[in-house]
Amino acid sequence: MHIPTSSLYDQHIQKKNKFSFGFVFLFIASVGLNIFLLFSDKESNVVSLPQDVEAVSQIAVEVEVPQPAAIIKPVSFTVSPEKAFVEKTTLDGKAIHSLNFKIRNSLNFTVCKMITRENGCAALSAHIGRLMVWFMDIKKSMRNGDSIDVVYQQLEGPEQFKILKLSYKSQLFGKTFEAYYFDEFDQGNGGYFDSAGQEIAQRIVEAQSPIRHYIEITSLPGDFRKGIGGHSGTDFKAEVGTPIYSGFAGKVTRTNWNVRANGYCVEVDHPKLGIKTLYLHLSRVKVKRGQTIQAGQQIAESGNTGRTFAPHLHYEIQSRKNKKTIYNPFTFKHHKSYTRSIPPQHQQDFQQAINRYNSVTKES
Repeated sequence: MHIPTSSLYDQHIQKKNKFSFGFVFLFIASVGLNIFLLFSDKESNVVSLPQDVEAVSQIAVEVEVPQPAAIIKPVSFTVSPEKAFVEKTTLDGKAIHSLNFKIRNSLNFTVCKMITRENGCAALSAHIGRLMVWFMDIKKSMRNGDSIDVVYQQLEGPEQFKILKLSYKSQLFGKTFEAYYFDEFDQGNGGYFDSAGQEIAQRIVEAQSPIRHYIEITSLPGDFRKGIGGHSGTDFKAEVGTPIYSGFAGKVTRTNWNVRANGYCVEVDHPKLGIKTLYLHLSRVKVKRGQTIQAGQQIAESGNTGRTFAPHLHYEIQSRKNKKTIYNPFTFKHHKSYTRSIPPQHQQDFQQAINRYNSVTKES
């Protein structure tokens, strides 16, 4: 929700006709103070950065989601420009961007010092942060001076970016975390893997998953969204017509409400679990209001209907008591999850993909 800010241009200040000696005194004192501060600043090369305030989500995320830490305190450091590289090259005929930088103050603050907000710095930092949450709580564990290498593509549409490689050198943990995108062993169902071929993101077990085949996860609860508050669900990028399932037994309470925004959609009530699950932007609904369904039953097909710019499933888990309380499906206590490994027969292709991504960083 936008909170209007006051503006001096909207205020009407009453002018005084009488001459005021008090005003003259204050004016002279103010000029003297500014001259004093001007000469004092020349003797100091230390600057205190303003605190970078992250956009506040309108979504109340339940405790299963990693809790945000105390707001990072402003940092003071000697002015010496950190080396940051922003490069553009081509890889497999596609335009590829690479960044190499060190953290100062926060991830969003640092990225927006290199890329303007108009060019999507907030969205890019959200993509990077979405990968890093599988490694650490970035509000608690990130440190000034941590190094990041990232290789990415710029996309049309709301996603704006696709990360191909992320390397984060952590001072706190004394190690480097890595994530490489790879989908050649399972076309259209890719993911991010570390250098050993272990997937970094979790997946919901098939019997409970709302969608069993998807290209990638493009948004999590609380994520940045341009022009609005935090995102209220998990987006699974998938082709139109991909089967959608109910992970739990329940009763259909609504279908196709607010079609302009949600597209074709389904809401299922699960009283025993204390939740409701929502499935938005569908191409086809296969259940009716009032219908009782079983866990693992197909209820719809994914689509691109409603307010959306790319085919995907929006999956949302709400508390029955308070619909503003949203659960992250990968930390929700009733969802079981797992991670994949690169199959042995695809290890060579995976290593070649790693080498291609690393070569972009080295050239930069």
